[in-house]
Amino acid sequence: ERACDRVIVLRDGVQVGTLGKAEITHDRMVKLMIGRDLKVAYAAPNATRGAVALSADRIRTAAFPTREVSLDLHAGEILGLAGLVGAGRTELARVLFGIDRAHGGSIRLAGAPVAFHTAAEAVAHGVFLVPEDRKGAGILLDLPIAQNISLPNLRAYARGPMVATDLETAQAERSRAELAIKTPDVAAMTGSLSGGNQQKVVLAKWLAMSPRIMILDEPTRGIDVGAKAEIYRLMRALADAGVAVLMISSDMEEVIGVSDRVAVMHEGAISGILARADATEENILTLAIGRKVA
Repeated sequence: ERACDRVIVLRDGVQVGTLGKAEITHDRMVKLMIGRDLKVAYAAPNATRGAVALSADRIRTAAFPTREVSLDLHAGEILGLAGLVGAGRTELARVLFGIDRAHGGSIRLAGAPVAFHTAAEAVAHGVFLVPEDRKGAGILLDLPIAQNISLPNLRAYARGPMVATDLETAQAERSRAELAIKTPDVAAMTGSLSGGNQQKVVLAKWLAMSPRIMILDEPTRGIDVGAKAEIYRLMRALADAGVAVLMISSDMEEVIGVSDRVAVMHEGAISGILARADATEENILTLAIGRKVA
């Protein structure tokens, strides 16, 4: 915007527009890149959220052993989890997914008490995590796309003691179509994909397993605006289908635009929960620094 005299915009390999210096703005470039205003991708909130799907009661994490987190996540809603870097959001996600042990408190799924000691136990209950570090913890870059999608649930693709590659490939092809994963072949190495398409593979492996709870930690960090819009659409579709979605994000516009409610963390505890109508940048930042909203 500051450096260029002219901008040519491509979408899916086709030139879709040219902007002169006086026309170059962030919003115009985004609209050309994805074919619409990014704000249009923020689908209308779900007016009828369901029952409490996940309840965290006085959870204490290793990072904040003396601070407690309590929140309810409803079926059919996107609950945004905001806060400053280091507020304890990722630590909470790791406890909810069974990677780390809680230092206190309890978790209930649909009213029933659970205690996850491993991520495998969380997965068995339909609780899935899209991690902040997708390359280090979400996918295996040197495996094909199809194998990344099948890996968490190999029994579903087995014939006897072996993985049936035709079943594996068929699921990967369905995922490619549903999530618009841009690749010529699901046998391609996952590391060859763009960041946005790698993130779609992370999502695809969980969507193939019928999630009840989906925790997304910085789901659009480091991906292009087109992939962002597709992930927003997918999150809303999940919520509309009754999945409970917990989205951790440091992108203020994203938190406000996507969430049905916003919970804000400060130093390991929930400092406030805002209804969509009250989820303004000012209110979120006020809670993020530990002050009360007027």
